Amino acid sequence: HQAKSYRPDGIVAATDLRDVICVDEAASSVSYPYSMLNDILKGIRKQEMVTILAGSGVGKSTFVREITHHMHTNGYRLGMLMLEESTKRTMLQLVGVELNKNITIDRTQATDEEVLAGFDALTGEGKPLLHLYDGFGSNDIDHICSRIRYMVSALGCDAIVLDHISILVSASEGDERRMIDYACTKFRTLVQELDFTLFMVSHLRRPDGDRGHEAGAAVRLSQTRGSHSIAQLSDACIALEVDADDPDSDIRHLRILKNRFTGQTGEAGTLVYNRETGRLLEESLSHLLDQKGDDNNNDSKENF
Repeated sequence: HQAKSYRPDGIVAATDLRDVICVDEAASSVSYPYSMLNDILKGIRKQEMVTILAGSGVGKSTFVREITHHMHTNGYRLGMLMLEESTKRTMLQLVGVELNKNITIDRTQATDEEVLAGFDALTGEGKPLLHLYDGFGSNDIDHICSRIRYMVSALGCDAIVLDHISILVSASEGDERRMIDYACTKFRTLVQELDFTLFMVSHLRRPDGDRGHEAGAAVRLSQTRGSHSIAQLSDACIALEVDADDPDSDIRHLRILKNRFTGQTGEAGTLVYNRETGRLLEESLSHLLDQKGDDNNNDSKENF
């Protein structure tokens, strides 16, 4: 009956790889929204776990939203688990990115009609799927993993955003280091098994000395909170740092701390946060947006 000889799971004959050996894994259908970051990481690939590291209040969630919006507008189907905010707030912030208006802080910047138009631009017919997790439910690690599996397997999500692992672990009983090791191992297995991209946000331990990360201290992989498994199991680690010379400014510096794909690490560009629009953009794009805003204001004054 042409029965095949027994082979345990996980054992692959080299000859079985002939059909895939020429597939270019460097090819990525979606880039990062920041040019220098994209040049170093060579785009967003599936089966990768990317960790965002930064101090408290530096702008991790804003940075993640920019990446999320960019992936969504480029056809990626997304699942978002934003454990520190409501689903309404998450959606309002994404609409704000779409409109280039900081409507989360100043709702008067847009009318209800404009907000709904931005909402429809993100979720209307023909747009990729976007699913949110209500973080006020259970944040048990196994529960979160089951929701991620459902989002990918049943809903077809290409990428998952988890913000952040620290609050996930704090909701579970037990040793923090062991819980983070367990969570990262589960995530790493899911990423490989289900073929999706995971963006994970992580907090940091306070560095030695008087200067914290919010005051300009550089981010190091050894400062990942709770366990080194976050850095060890991630394919890429991206640090977001404030400007050391002017920590109170809206300037943020990107630094690649780990890059399993090419090995290249180091500085990855400078971003500027625009408080009026709520956008975190590269310096050149930020200046262009400011100039455009000034031109619009001048036109309004002339019309007035």
